[in-house]
Amino acid sequence: MFIVFVAAMLFVNAMEYLGCNFQLGGSFVGAILSPLFTSLPEMIVFLVAVFFAGVEAGEAIGIGTIFGQPFMASSLSYGLVGLTALIGYYLKKRNDLVLKAEKDLAIPYVFVTILFPLTLLPSLVGYNFVFGTLFLTVYVYYVYLMYKRRRSIVIEEAEEPIVCKLVPHPVYGSMLQLIAAVLLLYKGSHDMVGSVDLLAKQIGISAMGLALIIVPAATAIPETSTAIIWGFRGKDTLCIGSLVGEKVLYSTFYPGIALFVTSWKLDIHAYMSVVATTLVSLLLLYYIFKERIPWYGLCLGMFFFIGYTVLVFVYHV
Repeated sequence: MFIVFVAAMLFVNAMEYLGCNFQLGGSFVGAILSPLFTSLPEMIVFLVAVFFAGVEAGEAIGIGTIFGQPFMASSLSYGLVGLTALIGYYLKKRNDLVLKAEKDLAIPYVFVTILFPLTLLPSLVGYNFVFGTLFLTVYVYYVYLMYKRRRSIVIEEAEEPIVCKLVPHPVYGSMLQLIAAVLLLYKGSHDMVGSVDLLAKQIGISAMGLALIIVPAATAIPETSTAIIWGFRGKDTLCIGSLVGEKVLYSTFYPGIALFVTSWKLDIHAYMSVVATTLVSLLLLYYIFKERIPWYGLCLGMFFFIGYTVLVFVYHV
């Protein structure tokens, strides 16, 4: 897990800098390209699990990774952002305890609220190819829609890549760091998949259920940390937008790919992830239409995380 975490940090740092350096456009990079790139650590774990592990356990871990990221963002990540906003207010880094979010953020939340529950249907009725095509098509439409409405959703200021301290040229340093990060991600992902499968067998719980917690805990920390920093400083739209972009990917693009390469057999953990993620998304959608999200509204998702963790590790559900 430590290797994946370090690799994810290096990867995100390099990709953000290259995106800014080539001036790809702040809002489009933030809403579309940045989530696509920052979610690649989880996708590498998924691919390693499906293609380089045992078929049954590998598919369970890979699918658990896809359902885990939206669940982690909706529960733990939002909760940490809410607590950070509270701390920032008392440390006088924020003016109030309400996060102000632009209504444009309603677009990705509507996509998540409608489409994430639909990812359960292929396991019930079949037609994986049809649903896979549908999800990928919807993602293309989402990219088009966000491009047409390209106002500020997420604008990131990238720090100079760490490797640039050794390699003077920033672009070359970024590319070198990117290559190193991908190699570390493969190594760390391969080791993590094996560890999750072994741990699941030792404690007698579902590999998919364990993957819902373990994998996002390592790979989702970079974007969660970014959201926490923005929330602490009072940059609210950036804070909320930095987490919802990837939830759209995990409601459309990645399930679409997975439906082509796996049998898409789900267990109760996937259903719990969808229920929790959808409820939190509906709540936040309500607040976004009002353009005001109270800090405690973000913290409500933590009850889902705590409850799920107890079910998995205490009751071995």
